[in-house]
Amino acid sequence: MNNTKVSFRVTVVGMFVVATILTAIVAVSLQYYFSKKMATEQTLSSLTMVSQQLNEVIGKVDADATNTIQLLSKISRSISHHLSEQEVRAILSEAVKDNDLFYSIYVGSENEDFYQIINLESSPDVRKRLGAKASDRWVVITVRGIDSKRTRKTAYFDDAFNLRAETLVSSNYYPTTRPWYIKAKYDSVSKTDPYLFHHLQVTGQTYSLAFHSQKENISQQVIGIDIILSSLAEQISATSLGLKEDSEVEAFVYSKSGNIIASNKQPSEQDSFPESPTLNLTERQKAIIASTNPVLISNQNDWGPMDYSVAGKPNGYAIDIITLISQSTGIEFDFVNGFSWEELTQKFVQGDLDALQSVQKQQGSVVDYAKGIYTQPIYELPFSVVTKMDTDIISNYAQLEGKKVAIIAGWSIIPTLRKDFPGVELVEFETLNAAFDSVETGACFAVLDSKSVLSFGLDRLFYSDLKVNSNLIDLGEMYSMDFHIVLSRELADLVPIVNLAINNITPAQRSALAGKWFHSQGDKSDNTVPYTELYDMVQSATLSDDIIAMTLNGEEKHVYLKEIETGKHYSEYFAVVIPEREIFETVRSRVITSIFITLLLMCLTLPLAWVFGAPIVRPIKQLIVEAEKIQDRRYEEVAVVRTPIKEVWDLSVAIKEMAKELKQHEKTQEEFVESFIKLIAQAIDDKSPYTGGHCHRVPELGMMLADAAEKSQLEQFAQFSFNNDDEKREFRIAAWLHDCGKITTPEHIVDKGSKLEANYNRIHEIRTRFEVLWRDAEIASLQQRLNGEHSTKQIESELYQAHEKLKQDFEFVANANVGGEFMSEEKVARIKDIASAVWVRHFDDTMGLSPAEASNRGESTSLPFEERLLSDKPEHIIKREQPISFDPKHQIDMTVPEHLYNLGEVYNLTITRGTLTAEDRFKINEHMIGTIKILESIPFPQELSRVPRYASTHHETMKGTGYPRKLKGEELSIPERILVVSDIFEALTASDRPYKTAKPISVAIDIMYKMALDEHIDIETFKLLLSSNAYLVYAQKYLKPEQIDVVDVAKYFPDLK
Repeated sequence: MNNTKVSFRVTVVGMFVVATILTAIVAVSLQYYFSKKMATEQTLSSLTMVSQQLNEVIGKVDADATNTIQLLSKISRSISHHLSEQEVRAILSEAVKDNDLFYSIYVGSENEDFYQIINLESSPDVRKRLGAKASDRWVVITVRGIDSKRTRKTAYFDDAFNLRAETLVSSNYYPTTRPWYIKAKYDSVSKTDPYLFHHLQVTGQTYSLAFHSQKENISQQVIGIDIILSSLAEQISATSLGLKEDSEVEAFVYSKSGNIIASNKQPSEQDSFPESPTLNLTERQKAIIASTNPVLISNQNDWGPMDYSVAGKPNGYAIDIITLISQSTGIEFDFVNGFSWEELTQKFVQGDLDALQSVQKQQGSVVDYAKGIYTQPIYELPFSVVTKMDTDIISNYAQLEGKKVAIIAGWSIIPTLRKDFPGVELVEFETLNAAFDSVETGACFAVLDSKSVLSFGLDRLFYSDLKVNSNLIDLGEMYSMDFHIVLSRELADLVPIVNLAINNITPAQRSALAGKWFHSQGDKSDNTVPYTELYDMVQSATLSDDIIAMTLNGEEKHVYLKEIETGKHYSEYFAVVIPEREIFETVRSRVITSIFITLLLMCLTLPLAWVFGAPIVRPIKQLIVEAEKIQDRRYEEVAVVRTPIKEVWDLSVAIKEMAKELKQHEKTQEEFVESFIKLIAQAIDDKSPYTGGHCHRVPELGMMLADAAEKSQLEQFAQFSFNNDDEKREFRIAAWLHDCGKITTPEHIVDKGSKLEANYNRIHEIRTRFEVLWRDAEIASLQQRLNGEHSTKQIESELYQAHEKLKQDFEFVANANVGGEFMSEEKVARIKDIASAVWVRHFDDTMGLSPAEASNRGESTSLPFEERLLSDKPEHIIKREQPISFDPKHQIDMTVPEHLYNLGEVYNLTITRGTLTAEDRFKINEHMIGTIKILESIPFPQELSRVPRYASTHHETMKGTGYPRKLKGEELSIPERILVVSDIFEALTASDRPYKTAKPISVAIDIMYKMALDEHIDIETFKLLLSSNAYLVYAQKYLKPEQIDVVDVAKYFPDLK
């Protein structure tokens, strides 16, 4: 248990601090709570505004693009004459100049003519990519001609359409192959998915509308308006959201399938790869490369991680391979995306594409890849399948016998699989997403593709109930797992160069590519929304107008999700993911500031709190002083403390009243204890009528001597005095209780006045035996007379002599029994001689005994039995029931006799001095042990703590021969020495002791003087008894008149004459 105590002032200050801290905690907590709520509401308000603005922007773009296209279509149909290029340019530029989100507007014709006006104000990236100057406002691109004569003219104009510069290059761009042209309709405006713009090589979307041309030989034209996604991304940038540039807030515009349309996060930086070794090209090869237009090469939409696009931007392992080829050779590749794989293969067959990449070389393909030339393999991939989680592992394609298997349409291996595994029904799908859906819904049992592609797709398309199985062993053994680039035959000269570049790719570069695309999880945000929860929410339509707190990827974040009102074309969603710390960073900063200010103010007010405690602490300290008076039992000095605090005043009054009550209670208790002590002393005295006044008289004489010692001028007592009434009372109580142990002493021991006395004086039994011997002598004399053995005179003479001897022997025994004289060796020998006389017992001495007596007797003897006149028999020995041991703390040093009692007749009669045997003496002296045990067991208060010591030392001597501790003079205090002298003087002069006669005071003084000289008692205390006349005052009060005689004090101490 912790016994540490603190002051009241510290408590007051501590309570102030605690109260302040609690108040501050509550206040700061409320501030934190409401600040968080306000921050959340403010963020929600800001995001709601951004969402509305985004809706307005996209809605406006949709509406403007749709209206503009429809208006231009109507204008085109209503004008009957052929418009000049200047008129077309004026009309188209007017349509886009007031809308900076419009990247360009153009018209494509079925004869492959293409006319485009680019708005340089739509994005800084546009101006940079086209190499336009700051003064340029418009770029006009015109593509015309066929085959090798097809050209692209790029003209740079200022705001007034003054031509600054013009370039002309050959072109392989054909509008009718582009997604916007193919998807264009007559009755409504179409909007493409994000794809890569051919001329600018940036990603964007196109609004397009087909209309019937008024030109000759042209029945269809398509008008289109482009927006680049970077413009849309600017609308959801950190700055637009009202956040810092380095904010970790993520904002997305994405489709229902989870594909990102726009994001405020920068795309993942292209990993750096080890440098390629220098590729030594011949001059001819360099010339071939220089004369070759950019190669139009396929880029699939969703065949990650090998070949896919992110918001129209090419991405994947194969794209990086082609990039390395381009870097080492100088061949330019323009990626074409926005089409399915089947559409891409058709375009290659039709000549609209120069190359296909990631193609397997299979026999019997329905696609006429024979028109192309295969390069060396660029990578290899093992086959695998995706199935539901609860299906068995598929390790061989043959296990799918009798089941439907989904596959991407246009894959060259399809005909071969159908031929070799006719029992497996292949179902073709345009996208991997659609294939996964078929397995999830149960329409197909599995999806077949390359293992890396399947793993990548599952990871990014949120299919948690599907799994990728192990590699298909049989397909790996039957078919090639190599993938190639296929170039058109017109580019046959490039094939050797590309092969050189493929061979030039180092193992280190291959390892870096594998680490990027296969061994890491990749950055999901590049292609799809990086959080499954965002995908699930739009699928389940659990949208809210509030910010939702949730755990995303193990981090606490807040999510805002809103559907964008884009019309009937498609479903798009605006999501903002904000780390919790972003919202509450300012709140936490304010709270921390508040805490520091609170702590500062609290530190400043602590001294005031210390001072404010004074009105309470000061009277409390005064109350402590009054309480100390009570502790010192100075009850009459206790006063009421003046204070304006009612509770403290009431406490002070209560303490004052308590002091009065304690004083009265103490007095009552003292009277009770005193009366109880006197009652005990009286009980001890009443136990023996011969010691009736001892316990009463010793305290009287002791107090007389103590008073005399305090007044004495003797050197030994010069420094002695009781410090207070408690010490004097302590001594008085000790004197009253000095023989309390006698309550345990047997009465027959205390009252033993003769040697043969036990519970009765056995001298009568001895006398009876002498009577028996007297009669035996008479009987023997009479028998002699009857028998005529001797003369009558002789017989009478012998009888007389025998009787006289018996008289003398009994008288000697009787006198020895009194114990008044010292028993010399001659007397002891005579006792033993007398004891040898024999008398005859005719009755059984084991009859009529108590159980205790019977247990101490031996077996009965045969009768008649000769008994000794005096004897020490075994039954005279009373053994101890248990051994005696002393507690070391009591320091008792006494010799313990072997037996409890020894009642042997010879043993008792031969006691050299007095009437007590060693056993009797120990039993009487044992009353001091009883005194110690009784008094040490009483919980005396501190002021009475020395009572057991004082009461138990009155049988000690100055030379260390006393009992029970054998203390020496220097170990005895003055009160203890006084009690020794008082006890002895009372004992010598008492007239109620059965074992001695009361002595006159002169005799008692003389005996005590000898005891003082023998160092039995303290000679100075004995001198005090005489010098103070205490002996005479006591004698006059308690002794018989005949005991009071003249004492010559000068005889003992001449200086007291």
